[in-house]
Amino acid sequence: MKLMAWLRSFASPLFRRSPIEGEMEEELRAHIQHRADDLERSGLPRKEAERQARIEFGGYQKFKEECREALGTRLSQTFVQDVRYGLRMLRKSPGFTSVAVLTLALGIGANTAIFSVVYGVLLRSLPYKDPARLVVLQETTPMVGTVSVSYPNFLDWRAQSHTFSQLSVVQDVAFNLAGVSQPESISGHAVSPNFLSMMGVRPFLGRDFDSSEEKPGTPPVVLLSYRLWQSHLGGDRNAIGRTITLDDRSFTIVGVLPPDYRSVEKLDVMLPIGVWLTNNSAAHERGSRGDLLVIGRMSPDAGWQQARAEIEGIAARLAQEYPLSNNQFGVSLKPLRDAFVGDMRPAILVLFGAVMFVLLIASANVANLFLVRSAARTREIAVRIALGASRGRVIRQILTESFVLACLGGILGIGLAVGGIEGISRLISMDMLSGATVDMNGAVLLFAAVVVVLSAFIFGLAPAMQLTKGDPQAELKDGGKTVSAGASQSRLRDALAIAEISLALILLAGAGLMIKSLYRLLSVDPGFQTEQVLTMRMDLRTAQYAKDIQVLNFWQQALERVRTLPGVEDVAVGTVVPLTDDHSRTDITIENMTLPEPGNFPHPDVHMVSPGYVNTLGITLLRGRTFTDADNENAPLAGMINGMLAKRYFGNEDPIGKRFMMGHPGKDNKWITIVGMVGDTKLYGLANPARLEIYLPLRQFPQSEMELLTKSANDPATLTSAIRNVIASIDKNQPITDIATMKQLVRDSVSIRQITLILLGLFSGLALLLAAIGIYGVLSYAVALRTHEIGIRLALGAQRADVLRMVVGQGIRLALVGVALGLAVALALTRLMNTLLFGVGANDPLTFVSVAIVLTIVALTACYIPARRAMRVDPIIALRYE
Repeated sequence: MKLMAWLRSFASPLFRRSPIEGEMEEELRAHIQHRADDLERSGLPRKEAERQARIEFGGYQKFKEECREALGTRLSQTFVQDVRYGLRMLRKSPGFTSVAVLTLALGIGANTAIFSVVYGVLLRSLPYKDPARLVVLQETTPMVGTVSVSYPNFLDWRAQSHTFSQLSVVQDVAFNLAGVSQPESISGHAVSPNFLSMMGVRPFLGRDFDSSEEKPGTPPVVLLSYRLWQSHLGGDRNAIGRTITLDDRSFTIVGVLPPDYRSVEKLDVMLPIGVWLTNNSAAHERGSRGDLLVIGRMSPDAGWQQARAEIEGIAARLAQEYPLSNNQFGVSLKPLRDAFVGDMRPAILVLFGAVMFVLLIASANVANLFLVRSAARTREIAVRIALGASRGRVIRQILTESFVLACLGGILGIGLAVGGIEGISRLISMDMLSGATVDMNGAVLLFAAVVVVLSAFIFGLAPAMQLTKGDPQAELKDGGKTVSAGASQSRLRDALAIAEISLALILLAGAGLMIKSLYRLLSVDPGFQTEQVLTMRMDLRTAQYAKDIQVLNFWQQALERVRTLPGVEDVAVGTVVPLTDDHSRTDITIENMTLPEPGNFPHPDVHMVSPGYVNTLGITLLRGRTFTDADNENAPLAGMINGMLAKRYFGNEDPIGKRFMMGHPGKDNKWITIVGMVGDTKLYGLANPARLEIYLPLRQFPQSEMELLTKSANDPATLTSAIRNVIASIDKNQPITDIATMKQLVRDSVSIRQITLILLGLFSGLALLLAAIGIYGVLSYAVALRTHEIGIRLALGAQRADVLRMVVGQGIRLALVGVALGLAVALALTRLMNTLLFGVGANDPLTFVSVAIVLTIVALTACYIPARRAMRVDPIIALRYE
């Protein structure tokens, strides 16, 4: 009720009519009633008479319109008047204005910059039709988690599902592009012909795929990405119908994708699934699971739980019908946006919360400045109220000043945000953002405008209420402000300083946890060497490598020639490099082991490697030996296993000499003898546990797609050009991709945590600085108000050390209260960071104690400067102080 009464008093001056307006309205109403009486006497019904009278006296409606126009004019004139007055007042205090504007600019700029990421990644609509109903489906297994989808299972899902109006398969593909100046590897998707129509996307040029192009044996056709069309075909609209050579095979260009088409992975080309199936006969086997996932569109009348229940039911029936390939396989569903966002969501939300705290701290700081400045305006406000101005009118004037100040801070803040967005774009790679655009757009500007208005109310309302709450008569008496008003303002200033300290501690606690987490993560033993190793990927796709002997000859030549380069210590090739996504797994059968149920077979990662792979990567040899040149196609099949597999399936027995086979019994599989046991490696990231691994010799299991690993005595990146020349001397048309050092791969694997730490640390430092300024400001003003009191104390014999203790004690009390409140809130909020932490609890005691000590020391330092000023007060001068 009090709030409603205050709002009415606040707004009433804008809507109150003048006496003249009231008289005009009463006179018009009287004329209308008089005319209605005449018309009624002439025989018209009363309602009809009144309607006719209003028509004749249309001036009443015109009057109401004039009143509305006058009200709008009054509002506009009042607002302009308040703005002009606010600008004059701010001009009179350039120091206050500069500090307040800069403080607000930092808070508004940081919020705007981070919101551009929030909007671009989490809020901006995906460029598809009704994207909220698009779902990504994958299969799951208890032993591995999420896995790719079996193509026959996809066909059964599509045939039996009713909650999905459409389902489409998406298979990652890659090609070597020939006929260009530099050999190039391009990537894309093989999709069901209905994929683009399901997504609501139409080709920018040309046609979509036809339903007949789903079957194996379909003619090779391709859609190009807009980027590839521009870069390699010059944006030629006559390119439709021409051919492009991919892996020594001619593909007919039938269309070009739109320029704004987004894909989770980099996409250069798109082809119908029938083209991919033509050369992948194994895909028709139900147990074959490559890099395939399914995207579906839920029917308009289907809900999320209904769709999940139906597809899980279909998966359960398939597991019963095909136990050998589908036992214990389930289905995972997630919104399409989650596939784009990936692991970025928790980090983005944590950073957004952090900058909101920075804005609150900045607003509290400016509110304190307003309170200090208001002390000089107390008499002015009292005079205005005594002369008839209502409290609401004065509050509106002060809020207008705060709004003007916030607008100035917002303009500068947007300028800072533009630079911040550019910095963030450099810090966060496009691969991490999955093609999301982070820029200054209309939505971000609207957010900045909302932040400006909210901050104006946050830092302006409390001082305005405080400034107008005193008794005008008492304020106009000799002596100025009343004691009660001064005490009330002091309590408010103290409360704002405590709030700043509490918010700063929360940010510091988050940053402290991230520092400790990242330190623990980087201290993890990855199981391989991270220094002085260069990696690069090659895929021998062309017809000249159709036979295994041709593939092996290429790799053998590459190894021999690279090994002779200056600075090269060791070189090897393998199908895998840790911390990348290129992994393959398979079931294995261990000799003399009780055969498990389908779906429970050991399912390790499989690596085909050359001799020297273990040494090049610095993987520890635990038992036995590594591969040698003797492990060739004529020798008995050999293999190595990692320690985790040995411990799980061989216990304390020595695994050397034991045997296993790829796949399940009953097939034409041969036994592989274990010749070595190596240490576990962090294949899937430093924060993820090691997995089962087996290693097979390249000469016995030839592979066309491999990673070349080169160990160098110096900076390995300097070898890139020389290795390119070596590969070109073997095959000038062979592209090289994914060039990186192992150190860079480690850095990329923790990049989300690292970026979060950098930004959170920056915001925490800013919050710490603002909190220190807040304490300093409160104590400085308190010292200024108590100068007379301090002079009396000193004149009566108080020691300067006593004055020091008094001032510092006041500041430390504020700091300790703020620290205590901050710790209580931080203990609850830091749990939201659990997914970003590694090796440290969200409520780690050492971190919380450390940040509390740091913040207390900073607060003590901020207290010391006003305390020194108080110690130097001259009693004689202070006794004359007014």
